[in-house]
Amino acid sequence: MGALDGVLSTRTAWIGEREVVEVRFRAAELGFEALLAHAIAHSCDQRVFATSDAQLELARKKLGARAERFQGELRRAKDDDQLYYLGRSPLRFLPLTSLQAQLVNAALAPARVSRAAKHRDPRSSLSPRQQELLRRIEQALSRDAKVLDGLERPSAMEKLDEYEVALMRRLQG
Repeated sequence: MGALDGVLSTRTAWIGEREVVEVRFRAAELGFEALLAHAIAHSCDQRVFATSDAQLELARKKLGARAERFQGELRRAKDDDQLYYLGRSPLRFLPLTSLQAQLVNAALAPARVSRAAKHRDPRSSLSPRQQELLRRIEQALSRDAKVLDGLERPSAMEKLDEYEVALMRRLQG
């Protein structure tokens, strides 16, 4: 879902006992009907929680009782569940903006999960400097798989510079 034009962010969360993906999107660019069609096409429609009467009406036409009105609170899922595919790739060590991280994560997903994986190279979301840094990361990991253990990329933009300094120290040492 995060690879769709118009999607601003996605995050794994919980509603009661159900694991869900919250999708924030720019309605002027990506309508709810198109978002719903994408969810259905990718088997992400076991349950759809609508945030407006219009969304609920449309979702019920397509999904029947599997569409519900969102009520209550979302509980954020643990960090390991956010950006699942990125977290299992050497790309996880790159200083990335939150948008880059979502695009890379979507591109890394298997084709059965995301059409973006069939059409996108995760490196296409990287700057030339980030691509060079990734090359260095991959070289370092091939020499010592544990060289970057314990180093975690921050999600806050203002901490990326500090993180990059720590990353460079590890790569040089």
